[in-house]
Amino acid sequence: MKTAEEVKNRLYEIGIIPAIVLNNVKDAAPLAEALCKGGMPAAEVTFRTECAHDAMIAMKQARPDLLVGAGTVLTKEQVDSAIDAGAEFIVSPGLNPEVVKYALSKNVAVVPGVGCASDIEKALEFGLDVVKFFPAEPLGGLKTIKALTGPYTTMRFMPTGGVNEKNMNDYLKDPKIFAVGGTWMVKADLIEAGEFTVIEQLCRKAMLGQLEIKIKHIGVNVEKDDAKNTADKFAALFQGTVRETSKGYFASDFVEIMAGGGPGTHGHIAMGVNNVPRALAFFKGQGFEIDESTVQYDEKGLPKFAYFKDEIGGFKVHVTRN
Repeated sequence: MKTAEEVKNRLYEIGIIPAIVLNNVKDAAPLAEALCKGGMPAAEVTFRTECAHDAMIAMKQARPDLLVGAGTVLTKEQVDSAIDAGAEFIVSPGLNPEVVKYALSKNVAVVPGVGCASDIEKALEFGLDVVKFFPAEPLGGLKTIKALTGPYTTMRFMPTGGVNEKNMNDYLKDPKIFAVGGTWMVKADLIEAGEFTVIEQLCRKAMLGQLEIKIKHIGVNVEKDDAKNTADKFAALFQGTVRETSKGYFASDFVEIMAGGGPGTHGHIAMGVNNVPRALAFFKGQGFEIDESTVQYDEKGLPKFAYFKDEIGGFKVHVTRN
């Protein structure tokens, strides 16, 4: 059983939390499969329908690796129902002190909704450091969140309501955004039509969209005696300049010459992403192993650099920030 802190860390790693309305329990298992296959292994199942409790059970049974939570939790009875169904986090549209207090007493991660400074004050009284900002876009979106983080520096936000594939990265690139919630990849009509392959594709598109993967440079392993000459040729090709480094040379921004060799049989590829922890979590979920001995951390203790374990075509690949 994960602790509340472990659940919050996992939610942060996933980054996009789908808010799901299920009208039929039979859709729960195939939806769980679609979410996980699409690289978005989380589900906030809202208590807007009578089958929410049973749907959470079915989703967790189908995919134990799916992080299942309950949304639109308005009462203490719904907290009990969610926990009984295996929910690992509780999300509410507003901040009801009694519901928050009760959920915390059950040692479950709780993310209540806020819309103003007074709500944040109440959340702080409960020792919370993550809140839902709802409805995000009607309340002013990121501009309002930035204004609120001025006096409340420890609070992080999960905006929901009007967040979509076009504006999600405006939110996610801000360090005060914990994650975003959305429905565009799990629309009710797609679920009811059994379009789970489409949902899987939309989930993968959203996850890749938040990462914005780019090739930052390619490292080429060469003999020391030939390193400078190779760098000069690549620089001429890309119309760049040669810059000496402790490991060799950069021949423009695109090619790094590793004098005397470096990681990989032939060299390495630097993969740039918007968020390294989220990228590592995503690729682990897709079956890629990380070379843990290469992980470097930032001042907050979050990964900022890491190599994948296996070579591909004689090249090692590492992840770094865009």
